[in-house]
Amino acid sequence: MFERLKSDLYACGFDGLPKEIAVNGEQHQLQRTFKHDFFAATGLYESIQPEALEADTLKVLKVSRTQPFLGLPLCWLGRWLCRREVEILQRLQDLDQVPHLVDRWGENGFVYDYIPGLSLDEKPTIPDGFFDELARLLERVHQHNLCYIDLNKRGNILVGQDGRPYLIDFQISLVFRSSGWLCRLFQREDQYHLLKHKRRLRPDLMTPQEREQSRCKSPWIRIHRLVTSPFRRLRRGLMRWLYQRGYLHRPPQSDLSPENDPARFDR
Repeated sequence: MFERLKSDLYACGFDGLPKEIAVNGEQHQLQRTFKHDFFAATGLYESIQPEALEADTLKVLKVSRTQPFLGLPLCWLGRWLCRREVEILQRLQDLDQVPHLVDRWGENGFVYDYIPGLSLDEKPTIPDGFFDELARLLERVHQHNLCYIDLNKRGNILVGQDGRPYLIDFQISLVFRSSGWLCRLFQREDQYHLLKHKRRLRPDLMTPQEREQSRCKSPWIRIHRLVTSPFRRLRRGLMRWLYQRGYLHRPPQSDLSPENDPARFDR
């Protein structure tokens, strides 16, 4: 049972993402795994075709859950997660600061163009106008009756090589039929998390009004933290126990990032 658990804790099993994939008829080879958790695996692939154009050599494959868990089939969950994220990204393809879809990969995966840059987790230099442009990007996302939801994670916000903001990972984003009160409520939470990041990373650029808004937690956030804090402590303790006993493996140094580093569970 415990040997099977080693594999079942990962979305694609212990072996992880495929070493090679075909994208538009060209073979691409896995270069590194960005993230591999219970729900999805994401990796960077580079074309091995010598005639490939330089701009088209790097792709990202994201595969939602394919592995069963202790005998319980969960491939259906992966298909659902993948399908809804693809549908969300299709809504946003008029924006150039979100992943540009290339193709589907099987029933549980999709490929998009790699976005060169660093996540906020990697502590890049943040240009003066970065958060103002991020606010405009978020507003354009909201205009599609979407709520990003996961903006609290720094790893989902990239500083591109061009200095512009990019958003990735729309797995838990919400879509609404109209911009009603519930949609606007969640969109305000997105704006709160944006200002919180700005206060922590570029407080010198904040206006007094933004500073006040960044400290004004809504009742929904207070309730969410009240409910999730015990769960987060339990999860960290469980993850620490699993790493210490070898049921979860530490990623290779080349694949290590602030989000998948097991050291964060020792905090």
